[in-house]
Amino acid sequence: MNFTHAQILELTGMTQERLRHWRREIPGLKTRASRRGIVTFEEVALLAVLSRATDEIGLPVSLIAAHYEDLLDIFRENQSVGEPDFVLWLSIDSATVSPITAPPEFEIAAVVRLAPVIEQLYSSVHHTGTRQLALSLGTSA
Repeated sequence: MNFTHAQILELTGMTQERLRHWRREIPGLKTRASRRGIVTFEEVALLAVLSRATDEIGLPVSLIAAHYEDLLDIFRENQSVGEPDFVLWLSIDSATVSPITAPPEFEIAAVVRLAPVIEQLYSSVHHTGTRQLALSLGTSA
């Protein structure tokens, strides 16, 4: 399933200005999130999580840019990302996703729960009658 520029804004709650800024700062996002580009549900979910982390904990775009493609690969390859116990672990020089019971070895600066954001996205997308999405939503879906 792919999403347009307007759908990205609607589903993530991002402002036009934030998305423009992130497209300038994050390699790879510029092409995919352009007006003619196509973004997958997994990338919309990652954008929504990162946007929420930016709003709630002041996550700087420089940290996002440094780890964006790695995080996107995790979202694409790991269907468990939407499970209730999965979180985004952040530090100054690392970011990863894993169950809350398996913290990474690096010093943790912030933790972001993924399930609430992904469930909200899934609900918004599923409500429109779209096909099943790749990310798992655990038992609460």
